[in-house]
Amino acid sequence: MAFCSNCGNQLSGNEKFCAQCGQTVSAGTAAAAPAPTPMAMPMPPAPPLVQPVATAPVAFAAPPVAPAGVAVPPAAQPVAQKKGMMGTVIVVVIVAGLGYYYYNRIHPKPPAPVPQPAPQPSPNPALVNQQSFNAQWQNESGMLVLTTAKWNNNSTTDLASATVQCEQYDAIGTDLSQYRVTLNGPTPANTWSSYSNIRIGAIANRMTKVNCSIVHVKTQ
Repeated sequence: MAFCSNCGNQLSGNEKFCAQCGQTVSAGTAAAAPAPTPMAMPMPPAPPLVQPVATAPVAFAAPPVAPAGVAVPPAAQPVAQKKGMMGTVIVVVIVAGLGYYYYNRIHPKPPAPVPQPAPQPSPNPALVNQQSFNAQWQNESGMLVLTTAKWNNNSTTDLASATVQCEQYDAIGTDLSQYRVTLNGPTPANTWSSYSNIRIGAIANRMTKVNCSIVHVKTQ
């Protein structure tokens, strides 16, 4: 590519005169001048990169919450273990029952005394003081039995019946039990009545002495 040496107009290469300034091209054409190199404009400095700073979250304390009770069902026992426990309980009950049975056979308890109704006070205590009672007793299979007995009415009044009280004592004089029995008459004044095989009650443990006396009389 050619250029005018006078004005620098670009020439096609065939003209003799520069169409711009009229300069004779043949007289001298300017060598193709290198196209001006555009100058690079300096780029402004890039702003420094600023790392965004994340705002730290603010922790708020949660209000205290009472722990909820959790119902935990009891652990189920294996069937075999339950059967074993039931078997043990049954064996213990059977052994205890047998022990109780044999203990009672070896140590029999005396029969419980039959409660006797308390006699009404004698309308005439002097009549009671004029009575006497004598008896022989023995132990028959744990029962106190009066084998022979005699009631003497030493008063001048005819009597329909008398109540006898028998007390059992041990060797040191402790009163162990009291039984009462009614002797039916009639027993006229200054006479006596006899009796045999009167069952009084159970023999008390450690009993060594029996004392029987009339405590109440009933007139006819």
